[in-house]
Amino acid sequence: MAPWRTLGMSVMALGFVVAIGAVVVSGWVVLPPLLAATLVLTGAALSVDYFGFRRRTTDWTGTRRPGAAVSAHLHALEARFARDRRRGSVHAAASARQLLLALAELDRLRHAGAVLDCLAAESVSRFRHDPCGDALRALALSELGRPAEAARLDRALPADAGRAPVVAWARARMAERRGAIAEALAALDQAEPRPGSGVAHDLDALRARLSLRAGKADEAERVLRGLAGAGGRPWVERLADDEPVALALLARRALGLDGAYR
Repeated sequence: MAPWRTLGMSVMALGFVVAIGAVVVSGWVVLPPLLAATLVLTGAALSVDYFGFRRRTTDWTGTRRPGAAVSAHLHALEARFARDRRRGSVHAAASARQLLLALAELDRLRHAGAVLDCLAAESVSRFRHDPCGDALRALALSELGRPAEAARLDRALPADAGRAPVVAWARARMAERRGAIAEALAALDQAEPRPGSGVAHDLDALRARLSLRAGKADEAERVLRGLAGAGGRPWVERLADDEPVALALLARRALGLDGAYR
């Protein structure tokens, strides 16, 4: 049963009990403790993530190149997560989720073992869906050599989750690891990123790599040229520096730097 449906049925049941109490005793006897309990629970819901309310929503914003500032931020998140987990803080799950996103931004999900354990325990009792966090958890499980768990978590995502760029990115990466290149490209086709955003550039860079692996070098070069001309030149430069030779050559050609290889 959906979490919000369960919560709604619980509220209806409580309202039924309160109505009976008001008829049998008196409304003035039942309402004050009911209002007090409502205020307390509302405050708790706004204070922690357990009840499904979050003070600030953060989602995957794309990959980032390593650097001193990025590394310092990652170390700070790791320290906060370790501290919250050691103390048994109610904010441990929120810290784990932020650390998971930071690891995904740097493509270091293979180091997310402790984070996955914390978020798996939190997911059992939460009252909200988290496609972004669950998709990244699935990708991390895949990279840690636990494909069965990754597939089970991916199947549990909402039916329309594939339109979210982070879900498409994670599914394409998982399919790529399995060697299912056509499936990976199909996952990217479902994504609906905001044009010109960093996330859209990440998806295009991944599409170029997958197209090349599928034997479509012309398509890969077309995607790279479009990416370079749409504000994604840093992404193409990253491919020219860090990727295998075949893709690096296409990236340099898209940047107009292929003359050095003649």
